[in-house]
Amino acid sequence: MTWGDVKLATLQKMFSSDGTTINKNDESIKEYLNSMPAAANEAIRMLATSVAPVRKSEEVTKKKGKKMSVDCTDFSRFWRMEAPEVYHIQSGVPEAYAGCKFLAGKYLVFPESAEGTFECFYDAMPAEITLNTADTEKIDLPDEAVVLLPLYMASELYKDDDLSIATYYRNEFETALERLKMPVSGTDEFVNTTGWW
Repeated sequence: MTWGDVKLATLQKMFSSDGTTINKNDESIKEYLNSMPAAANEAIRMLATSVAPVRKSEEVTKKKGKKMSVDCTDFSRFWRMEAPEVYHIQSGVPEAYAGCKFLAGKYLVFPESAEGTFECFYDAMPAEITLNTADTEKIDLPDEAVVLLPLYMASELYKDDDLSIATYYRNEFETALERLKMPVSGTDEFVNTTGWW
């Protein structure tokens, strides 16, 4: 979904759109439109830090001979790195590399023997939405999470207009958020406990 899609869906939930377009000259929705970035950023950060991390990677080049420490906070929008996820790139083909250590929540340390180009994956903070964000901008979240934004935004923006509807949307958001948190198991199977078929 794009930022324009999210805004339109939010206005639809707030009964402030004809369903197909956003009339930016409509004075009755200007306050909503101006408040949307803050509400969107709250929801995006909540989703990114709880169920749908934004995955990014940076390439690091190292020569053989000395240990090398990389400060991951220099990576674009770095948030965290759990266990190091590093791939040695050889002839354009990534190969898992287990020789790195991640220390103090920010330093990725390569051993003396490491040599070449390495791609390092990490969780990033999502891009921030502002009043100047283009309607065509894609939201920096996985699709299964971005569809929840209009629920959260409508719940925040509609509080003064109709608290019961705002509460309803917030409950829908929280329920959907919990569903996203549920692990999906691929090992389910039917077990006959009665002894008959």
